[in-house]
This record gives sequence, C-alpha cells and structure tokens, in this order.
Amino acid sequence: MNTPDTSAQDNGRRPVVVAVASGKGGVGKTHVSVNVAVSLARGGKRVMLFDADLGLANAGVVLGLPAQATVEDALSGKAPLADIVQAGPGGIGLISGGSGDASLAVLDDDVQQRLCGAFRVFEDELDYLVIDTAAGIAPIVTGFVERADLAVIVINDEPASFIDGYGLLKALAARGRCRRALVLTNMTTSEAAGRHLFQRFKAVAEKFLDIALDHLGSIPADPHVRRAALRKKCVVEAYPLTSAGQAFNRIAWEIDKRTRTEAFAFTANSFFEGENARAA
Repeated sequence: MNTPDTSAQDNGRRPVVVAVASGKGGVGKTHVSVNVAVSLARGGKRVMLFDADLGLANAGVVLGLPAQATVEDALSGKAPLADIVQAGPGGIGLISGGSGDASLAVLDDDVQQRLCGAFRVFEDELDYLVIDTAAGIAPIVTGFVERADLAVIVINDEPASFIDGYGLLKALAARGRCRRALVLTNMTTSEAAGRHLFQRFKAVAEKFLDIALDHLGSIPADPHVRRAALRKKCVVEAYPLTSAGQAFNRIAWEIDKRTRTEAFAFTANSFFEGENARAA
C-alpha cells in the first residue's frame, strides 16, 4: 500500500492548506479531515488539523482530545494561537474550535481574515494544514474554502448530500473565487459506485457552474469507522488495515502526490495572508 512520501517538504514552499467541506452534516466530513490529517502525519509529514466548525467543533471528540483551549481564547486575546495547540495521534497538532457559542459560527470577514493571518506563526513548522470546516454554505465556510490550496467537497449517495453539495459549489461559484475542487465520495458500496456517483455529480455541477471538478477517491462504508469513534480514535490509528483505514491512507497519498507535482498551483499565500483567492 502506498503511503505519503516520508521526506518533509524541502522545496521552500509554504504549507499546503487543505479545506474539507460538505453541503450538509452527517456525510462524514470530520472523519475525512481527521483521518487524512493523521494519515499524512504517519507518512512523515508535519501536519496541523484546524477544527474550523467554530460553533460546534468535534474533531477533538473524534480523537479523544477534549479541548483545554480553543480558537475562542485566541480571538478574545486570552491566549496566543500557538498556545492552544494540542498534540494528537501521529504527531499532528490540533487547534479546536468553540462549542455552543453561536457568535463564532458567524465571524465577520475581517475577523476571519485576522484569524487566518495569525496562522503565519506556523508557516515554517508545517507541511500541511488541514481545515475541517463547518457544514453548509455560510460565509465562514466559503471563506476558508476560498483561501485554501485544495478544496475537498465530501458527498455520499444520499439525495440530500448530493443536492446540498451542489448548493455549496453554487455558493462558491457565485462568489467567483473558487474555480476548482476535488470531490471525495464517502461511505460507498464499492469503488465503482463511488466513481459513478462522482460522474453524476460532476455532470450536473459542470453543466451549470464554472467550477472544474476532479474525483479525489472513495471511502467505503465500513463499521470500523464508528467502532473507532466509540473508542475515541480515528480509524487509521485504531484499525489501519481495514477497508476504510487503507482508503484514507490512499486519499492522503493522493493529496500528497498532487501537491508534489510541478503542475500544482498554489494560491500565493492567500490563507496565511488572510486574503480570499481561488482554491486550486
């Protein structure tokens, strides 16, 4: 099984920012974010996971890491951003969002821009920053997606997931700052079913929207994902040899392969500068 290149990024490039988003909740977006982050780290990459569902953060719950401090502390000036990082499995760093504070879910763009700029403190320490956004089409979601290098949209075969995933792309297209996205088909019955779902989604989206889509891959429906969550672990840590565990490793390898090619287009420090730009 292929795993990410174990050599740290030594080409002088800044960290790659990967934003994971979905049109609706319940499609496994957080599991994707957590497992991809841990898999990249287990492959030798320096990785930070930012739980950007700032009102209802739960990446730490999946990892069994109750938040001791959150982004709310950084935004309020109680603690520097560097002081709220928690050590996670595989050596990842976790920055937790808030929980139950509705004001965090509707940050003004200037506050979001300031928050993104604060991540510059980690620029020389990371190869990847994985952002687990909130579900939906709120500006706080689209803002993080637009500032990322790779936009990963998670869908499954539920009609609501398909429709709401299209709605997220429509919202991004309307803002005109995201022209490319990767689609991950989750909880599929087979690789063929995942490819078929993606082709249907792509056909509809590209017919009406000015966004190019590519299939990042599929994660099979696997009861070990839930079993791992009940143990407060991610599946690549608890059950790495299961179908889902191996699939997440392949997704991480695919992301790393894409970002090491000469054709990969960065967004000119848009996240770390806090500016909006096209997701490549």
